[in-house]
Formats: sequence, structure tokens, C-alpha cells
Amino acid sequence: MVKLVTIAHQNGITATQAIPREEQKKLGQFMTPPNVARFMAQRSLPPENVRIVRILDPAAGAGVLAAAAVEGLLERDKLPDQIILTLYELDERLIPALRKLADCMRQAAKARGVEFSVSIRQGDFLLSPVAIAQQPIADIVISNPPYFKLAAKDPRAVAHQYAVHGQPNIYGLFMAACAGLLVPGGRWCFITPRSWTNGAYFAAMRRHLFRCLHIDAMHVFESRRDHFIEDEILQEAMITWSTAQAWPHTEVVVSTSKGARDLGEARLLRLPLNQVLGQDAEQMIVLPTNLATEMDAWTATLATYGMKVSTGPVVAFRAEENIAEKASSSSVPLLWIQHVQPMQINWPINKKREHIEANANTAWMLVPNDNMVVMRRFSPKEDERRVIAAPYLAHSLPGSVLGLENHTNYLYRPGGKLSAAEARGLAAFLNSHLVDQYFRTVVGNTQVNATDLRKLPLPPLETIKAIGRSVRVGMTLEKIDSAIQRILLAEPPHRLIATGGM
Repeated sequence: MVKLVTIAHQNGITATQAIPREEQKKLGQFMTPPNVARFMAQRSLPPENVRIVRILDPAAGAGVLAAAAVEGLLERDKLPDQIILTLYELDERLIPALRKLADCMRQAAKARGVEFSVSIRQGDFLLSPVAIAQQPIADIVISNPPYFKLAAKDPRAVAHQYAVHGQPNIYGLFMAACAGLLVPGGRWCFITPRSWTNGAYFAAMRRHLFRCLHIDAMHVFESRRDHFIEDEILQEAMITWSTAQAWPHTEVVVSTSKGARDLGEARLLRLPLNQVLGQDAEQMIVLPTNLATEMDAWTATLATYGMKVSTGPVVAFRAEENIAEKASSSSVPLLWIQHVQPMQINWPINKKREHIEANANTAWMLVPNDNMVVMRRFSPKEDERRVIAAPYLAHSLPGSVLGLENHTNYLYRPGGKLSAAEARGLAAFLNSHLVDQYFRTVVGNTQVNATDLRKLPLPPLETIKAIGRSVRVGMTLEKIDSAIQRILLAEPPHRLIATGGM
């Protein structure tokens, strides 16, 4: 039989060669490799007793995923009577490739005695009557949607407000819109970034998704480069398979591979669904790995130890008149994320407006010059660790108060004080490989926010202090990891279950 996926892939390469790479990135276009497409499709096919199979790809590109689904159906021993395919594609330059593929699909279906029809619709799926009506029309939805952030007032975000909280990403809207288009028992399969599994921005989307669907399986790509082989993309990706309005599953299959090339050696875990899907209102997903972690036994959080994490109060454009490049007799240091390095605050660096006036207008946005841990809220994807944290010890910089710019987080003890050992210990712990691996498992996004930090399991406070006494400002990540591992291994197992207390 003609390999439809191969044809679609070759057509796609030809079509996209004329599109500049920067424009593809702007449009969020990344081609699905053939083996990934087939891997997605094989679990997406309906039972063989479904005689008429309706397939929807809302962001078809060159049609590789649709081709994989049709190819899989036509290779079955028990063939369907009819296949009805609907393809949406915004980029008109890809429509000729889809038409060529459609002709090949018709010929392949005819050769197998299967009735086949296809509708190719050029336009924005999210604004289509089909997406907005939210009526069941498909047995299979399979997609590699575009991904980029949208303004909250973008027409697509407004049309799918039920799935929006804060600033949406377009791929989340595709996932949510398609969840409502499946008939009972229909199959839903998406390859996306991992960021939707966690965080407040995707909470509304997750709630909508899980009202419509039950998760069957997930596949996690451990590499950030090896899934979209032909594209220069740095993104953590996953595949999710779900069934519409099915009897709730009690287990979910989670598989992992490094990338697209080793899918045949993917490692499998079968886990209780309630271990993967959060039972609270946010319904966050925990993506497990095969790493054994000491953190599994810890029950303490920042709140257990009377600590709090907050966002830096200084919003630069609102404090414009009080921020300066040079110090004055009434100014105090202003810390930006550029000043925060692993285990070290570097100030000044003479590249920012590093001073803020301490006066009646700014008093509310300045913090006490006390012991704390300062973290970057945002860091480049290329950074070695998810969290970049530095201990700040009281009066290391001049002034009774300090300014912390809004792109930082800071950790402190309201109504009390962090000891120097606690500040150093927490900073070292947050910078550690152990915490980095935890957040790579639990948090889909490359950024770790304050909510994530509040939920982070912590070791006993005495262990944190012991870490603080064994590390120093400016210590390398490798030495931090060695110190933490040495202290954790020295602790008796029963001591590693934190029970609280100051």
C-alpha cells in the first residue's frame, strides 16, 4: 500500500522550503516527524466496529497526522465502510500540498474498497463555526497545533473564553475547542508543549478538558530538541491521548523516550489516575519519570516553616520617576533578575537603573533589608537549572530597605526572620539538581512561579540549616549538589519526613 505519511512528509518539506524559518516560528509551525505521526495515530484509532470514521485535524499543516490516521485505518484487517476527513489550515501556501495528499488518499482508499471524502478548509479553525458551535462531529481529533501566546483580547481568546485565564497560549485553545467536538467514545490526540499540565494560566483549559475527556495515556519526550527532528526548536513536548465521555479510567499509561528516534524503546509506567491528575480545582498533572527521589517522603512546605514567597513589588514603569542610574543620598539598591546568580547577588553591574528612591511614594514597594532568598521569576530556556536563587544576608547592601523588581521572587518569614543558615540552605536547595529534576517532572513550563514554589516539598528545617552551614555564597552548582547529597545521605530515613515547626 502507498505510504501516505511518507507522501505527506515529502510534500510538507517541499512546501515549507519556500517559507522562511523565522516566519514558521512566528506562526508556530513545526512539522511532525513521520514516526511520531504514526506513533500518535496508532493509539488514536477507534474500535473496528465503528463503520464510519470521521477525522478532524484542526491545524493540518502538510497533513502528516491526518495521513497517519487514514493510513492506519486502511491497514486494518477489518476496514471501515467510510472515512470522512476534515482538514483546517490557516496558511494558504500549504493548501496545494494538502490537495495533492487528498488525491493520494482517495486512490489508496479506493484500492482498499473504502469510501473516502475530504474537505480542506483554508482559514482560522478557532474562529470557524465548527469550533464555536461545540457540537460533536468527529470520531478522531489528531493535531500538532501552533503554539504562541495570545493577547487576552485576541478574537480567538474571546471566542473561547471558557478556556482562558490570564494570557492564553493558542495551542491550549486548540486543545480545549477540540475536546468538545468528539462523539462519545471519540479519540483525542495532541502533541504539544508540556506547559499546559501546570500553572494558573492553563487552569481553565484543564478544567474544560477534563469535563469532556478522560486521559488514556501520555508520552513525554525527555529531550527538548529530539522530537521535532527537522526543526531547530527548544521545547519540552508531550503527546496526550484521551477518550470523550468514556467511563472514567482508574489508570493512565505514561511512556517516556529521549526523542523521536528511540520511540521503539519507550519506557512504560501504568499509574493510578489520581496519582497523575490533581484532585483539586486546578487539576494539575504530575508527569512522573523513572527517577527515585528523596522528596517523595517529604510533607513540609514553606508554609509549614512560617515562610512565604512573594513577587518583587517594584513594577518599573509605575516607579519610573523614582528609579535612577546613579545613587543619591536617599536612594537604596534596586535588584533586577540580572543581579541574581546561583548562590550570589551581584550588585551593582552598571547595566541597569540600579537605584530607587526611598520616600513616601515608594515606601509601600520596598522590602526590609533582612535575610531572604531572591530568585529569578523568568530565566532563559537554555539555563542549566529551573530555579536560580541567591541568599541575601541582612545589610549586605546599604539602606534599611531594598527594591526588588517585579521579575524577581523573594522568600522570607513574615513576622519573624530567616536565619543566615536558613537563607543559605534554602537558596542552595532551590538551586540543586534534586529540585531541578522535581520541577522538570511536575511543572510543564520552563518557568517556576510562586505557586509552584509554595507547593514544593521541603526536607526538615534542621536539614535545611545543615545545608546552609555547609555551603557558602558563590558556590558552584556541582559543589552545592555534592553538599546536599552528602547531608541527605547522612540523615536517618525517619528524619527526612518533615513535620513542621519553626
